[in-house]
Amino acid sequence: MPAPGDEERVAFLGVGLAVACGEPQATQQLTQPKVQILAAQQPQQDERCVDVDDALERLQGEALARMLGENGRWQAFWCCLLSAFQGASTMHIFCFVFQTIAKDYWCARPDTAPDMDVSLWRNLSQPDGACSVLNLNYSLLTETADTSETAQLIKCNNFEFSREDGSARSVIEEFGLVCGREYMVSVVEMCFLAGAAVGSVSSGWISDRFGRKHTLMGFVLVQIVSGTLIAYSVNLAMCMSMRVFAGFASMTVTVVSFVLVVELVSGKWRTITGILNILPVPISYILMAVIAYFVRDWRNLQLAITLPWLCMLPMWYYMPESPRWLLAQGRLNDLYALVERAAELNKRTLPPNYKKTLEAAAPAPIPNPINASATAKSQLTNIQAQQQHTLPAFMIASERGGHTIEAAIAGTTEAVPEIHENPLKVVFNRFYWRTTCLNLIVWLTLIIVYYGLTLHLSNLGGDIYLNTIVAGAIEAVTVCVSIFVVLKVGLRCSLIAYMLVPGICCLATNLVPTRDLNQTAVVALAIIAKCIIGANNAIIPSYTAMQYPTVVRNFGVGMGNLAAGTALMLVPYMWLLEHVDPLLPMSIMGVCGIIGAISLFLMKDIEH
Repeated sequence: MPAPGDEERVAFLGVGLAVACGEPQATQQLTQPKVQILAAQQPQQDERCVDVDDALERLQGEALARMLGENGRWQAFWCCLLSAFQGASTMHIFCFVFQTIAKDYWCARPDTAPDMDVSLWRNLSQPDGACSVLNLNYSLLTETADTSETAQLIKCNNFEFSREDGSARSVIEEFGLVCGREYMVSVVEMCFLAGAAVGSVSSGWISDRFGRKHTLMGFVLVQIVSGTLIAYSVNLAMCMSMRVFAGFASMTVTVVSFVLVVELVSGKWRTITGILNILPVPISYILMAVIAYFVRDWRNLQLAITLPWLCMLPMWYYMPESPRWLLAQGRLNDLYALVERAAELNKRTLPPNYKKTLEAAAPAPIPNPINASATAKSQLTNIQAQQQHTLPAFMIASERGGHTIEAAIAGTTEAVPEIHENPLKVVFNRFYWRTTCLNLIVWLTLIIVYYGLTLHLSNLGGDIYLNTIVAGAIEAVTVCVSIFVVLKVGLRCSLIAYMLVPGICCLATNLVPTRDLNQTAVVALAIIAKCIIGANNAIIPSYTAMQYPTVVRNFGVGMGNLAAGTALMLVPYMWLLEHVDPLLPMSIMGVCGIIGAISLFLMKDIEH
C-alpha cells in the first residue's frame, strides 16, 4: 500500500464515515477515491451499524494526542489548577455540617429575671424539657419555691443557647430551628442538595452549549455571589433560596471542572487525572474541619470558605478551553492557537501540516439520520473495493498503540441511534434499557452511601472535627491507592469492591454490641466505609460513559446524575429515621452498598 502524500493527508473524514453508515448523499461526493475505510463484518445475528460518532471521537482524541502528547507540562499545570475548584465546591457542600452543630438550649429567661442563674432557671421553670416553661412571675420566686402544681406549662417562643463557643452562633440558633422546627434543618440542607441535583443534570448540556471554560468560571462567580449572600441572609427564606443557587453552582463547578481536566489529557492519563481530580475533595474535608474549629460562627465560616476563591476569577482570562470541545465545535482558529501554545510548553514540534490534520479530524455535518439498511451495507462494500488511498498517517497507526480507524469502527458492536432520535427512547430501547436501569441503581445507591456518611458523620457521635480530619486523611490515601488498583484489576472489579466493602461495613456497625458504649468502633467502621466508597466518585462517571454510544453518552451520564440528585435530596430525610430506630440509617446504607455492588456485577463488562 503506497504511503500517503501531503495532499492525501487531507482526508474527507466526515464524508467517509457517513458513507460507512450508508449515507447516499455522501456516496455521490466520493467521485474520486479519497479515503480508505476499513470495516469489519457485522454480526450476522444483528443488523447493526457502525458507531460513527464514537469512531470520530476516538480519531479526534488520537489527533490531539499525537500533537500535544498524552500528558505534558501544559496538561499537568492546568490539571493541578483546575483541581482546586473541586476543593471550593466541596467546602460549600460540607460546611453545613459545621454550621448546624447541636448546642444545648433552653427557654429564654424573662426580662424580669435576666441575670438569674441558668441552672436555677431551668430547674424552676422547665420541668418538662426545654420546649415549655411554667407560666409564673419568676421575679417573686425563690430557689425553694414549689411551682410544679400551681402553674400551667406554656410553649416557649424564645430560646437561649449554650455559650461554650463564645458569641458564635449556628444556623439552628440564628433561626430558632428547635422544638418542633428541627425538621427545618433537613429542609435547609435539602435546598442546597436540590440545587445540586439540578446542576448535576443540566451542567452537561450547559457546558456542551457554551463551552467548558465559560461555564466553569461563570458558575464559580455564581458560587461566590450566592455564598456571600447566604452569609448576609436576613431570614430563613433568603438563606434557603440562596442555598439553592449555591448548590446548583457548586455541583456545576464540580462536574465541569472534572470534564475539562479529563479532556486535556489522553490515553491512560484520562483515568489517572480523573481520579486525582477528586483528591482535593478529602483534602478539603481536612481544611474545612480546621477552619471550622477556629471560626465557629456560621456567618463568618460561610465568608471564610467563599471570599478566598475570588482570587480564582483572573483564571477566566488565561484558562484554556477544552481542545476536544473546540475540535467538536469546528472552532479551528481557536484550536490552532491553543495547540501551538500547548506544544510550545510541552516542547513538542508540530508537523507542518497539523492544521490540515485537525481540519480533517473536525466533524462534518450529517444531514440525515443514520440507518443500517442492507442496501447501505452493499454500497459500503462497493465503495471499499474502489478505494486506493490511505487515511492520514495519524489515523492509520499510533506510536503509542492508539486506536486505528479500523479498530475504532470495527470495535463497535452496539446498535447506534439515529441522530434525530429522542435520547430518552434510546437509553431505554431494547439494547440499552437494562444498562440504563442498572446505571440508575448504581448512582442512587452510591450517593446515598457516600453523602449519607459524609454529611452526617456527626450523627454517629464522637468529636466531629477530629473524625472529619481522620476520615479526610484516610480517604485521600484511598483515592491515591485506587489509581494503582484500577490500573491493575480494572474499573469494573474496583467499582464492585468499592461498593461491597462499604455496604458490609455499614451493616457491621449494627452488630457492634452495646453500641453506645462502643462508639469508637462504630465511627471507625463508618469512616472506613466512607473512605472506600469515596474512590468510586472518581471512577463511576467514566465507567458509565463507556456503557453508551457517543450520540447519547452525555444523556446516559445525565440519567445517572438524575439518580444521584434524587439520592442527594433523600439523604437528610433518611437520617430522620434514626428517631424511629437508631439502626435504620446505617442499615439502609449497608443494603444500598450491597445492591449497588450486585448492579455493577450485572452490568456489561465493557473492559473485555
